[in-house]
Amino acid sequence: MSEPVLVGLLFADKIIIENNGKRGVIGTFNRFYSKKFPIAFPPWAIYAAVTNLEGKHEFALTLVREETNQVILPLNGQFDVRSRNDVVELTPGIFGAVFPKEGTYILTLSIDGTQIGARVLFVDVVKESEDKK
Repeated sequence: MSEPVLVGLLFADKIIIENNGKRGVIGTFNRFYSKKFPIAFPPWAIYAAVTNLEGKHEFALTLVREETNQVILPLNGQFDVRSRNDVVELTPGIFGAVFPKEGTYILTLSIDGTQIGARVLFVDVVKESEDKK
């Protein structure tokens, strides 16, 4: 079997799929802010793309809180690829993932049980500005 090649792994405000199959990735980010916790942020999305595979494969997108390894978001599924040159694009919309505290969160992408990529998501407390004190 070929080694999977990660093409992209992004957090986005929204991902649209056009009639011709093209993806529009809108508003990429790597940080959320909140005044209080726990918090579920408004809908957002993940864009994950991989190539150099053929046939059926299992995938897992897992978001964990780094400090405790608490799983915040487990997404699993499978895909079927015709050619190693094809790029598989996974674009799940995220609704209701609850972040218990501020901190560093790690998103990993695994194919057939092997991690092929990771991305950091920071969740910070909104600080009141100095002039409001």
